[in-house]
Amino acid sequence: MVSNNSSEYAPIPLERESSEGWSNEKNEVVVVKPEKIRILRAEISPWNFTAAAIILVLLSATANVLLAYQLSTVSRQQEPEATSEFAGLYRDLPIQIYPSTDYTGDNLTHVTELWEALSGDTGVVALSQDYIKEKRLPHALPFPWDQSKGVFLLQGYHDLHCLRTLFRYVMYTETGQAQHIALSHALHCLDQLRQGVVCNADDTPRYAGFQDPPGTGSGQVRMCRDWTKLESWAVENTACFKHKDEVPGPMVDRFKSCPDGRVLWPVDTHDSSH
Repeated sequence: MVSNNSSEYAPIPLERESSEGWSNEKNEVVVVKPEKIRILRAEISPWNFTAAAIILVLLSATANVLLAYQLSTVSRQQEPEATSEFAGLYRDLPIQIYPSTDYTGDNLTHVTELWEALSGDTGVVALSQDYIKEKRLPHALPFPWDQSKGVFLLQGYHDLHCLRTLFRYVMYTETGQAQHIALSHALHCLDQLRQGVVCNADDTPRYAGFQDPPGTGSGQVRMCRDWTKLESWAVENTACFKHKDEVPGPMVDRFKSCPDGRVLWPVDTHDSSH
C-alpha cells in the first residue's frame, strides 16, 4: 500500500542551492593541545617513514607489473593472425559484407565491364630459386628472361581468372551468344573455387534475419587481407605476363608486358611487341 505521507518519503535533493544546511564547517573550531602535538611527533619516527616508503614502492612496482601484464594480454587478443606465408599479409582490414555491389547492378553493360576487368595476369610472378628453396615451393617453369627465376601464379589471381571465366560462361548462355568457354574449363574453375572455400574454412558467423532483402550477414564486418598489398607484392615480383584468354599464341610472347615498361628480352627489328 502506497503511503500519502510526503514528508516520510521526501525525495533526496539532487542539487544544492548552497552549502548551508549540509555542513556547519564554517562554525567549527578545532583545538589541539600542545601535549597532543608532542605525542604525535613522537609516534611518527624515521623508521615509520622508511617502512611506509618501502610499502609504497612495492605497491607501485606490483601495480606496474599487473598493468604491463594486462596490456600485453589485450595486445595479444587484438593482434591479427600471423602473416601470410609469402606476401606477409595480415587480416587487419575491416570490410563489410554487402548483399549487393556494382558487380550485380542493373546496368548490364557496366556490370560486364567490371567483371571483364578482373584479370589474373598481374598475379603471374617470377621468384628467385633461393626464395623457391627457402619456401619449399615446387620446381616451376623458368622465367624466359632470367633462368634463375621460376614462374608462379598467385592463388588469389587464379581465383579472379576463374570468376571472370564463369561470368563469361553465364553471359554467353544467358544472352544466347556462341559459347566460347569449354564446359570443362567452367567446371575446373568451379572446383578450384570450391577447393579454396574449403581450404580457407572461413568461420565468420553471419547473423540471420533483420535485413532487407532477406539474407545473412548484411553490413557485418570481417577482418580481411589488403588486396592492394598483395597486388604491390605481385608487381614487385612481376613476370611481365599478359595474355588474352582463349587466344592461342607463342608462350614466350606472353612475358613481354612489364608494368614499368622494362624490356627484358632481346629486341630485333622483327619484334612487334616493342
